[in-house]
Amino acid sequence: MSGYFSILFIYGLWIVGFLILLLLGYLVYDKRYKTNGAATPQSPPNGFLSTPEVFIDPKDGFTYRVYYNPRTGERAYIREK
Repeated sequence: MSGYFSILFIYGLWIVGFLILLLLGYLVYDKRYKTNGAATPQSPPNGFLSTPEVFIDPKDGFTYRVYYNPRTGERAYIREK
């Protein structure tokens, strides 16, 4: 009977680990266009250049333009008016 419980314990650990990974993925998923809960800036920061990339965010339906900082490689997503 102890072999049965050890198998359940091992599979239980795998299931718990998988559920933890799912939870972490859900909490981290698709935070690409967000700025840590702050409002989206209305104008690009200094040193950012406009790119031809424009997209409509499926979550909020707004149009965003992508700005790029050639010095750091950072990208900024600014909602268009």
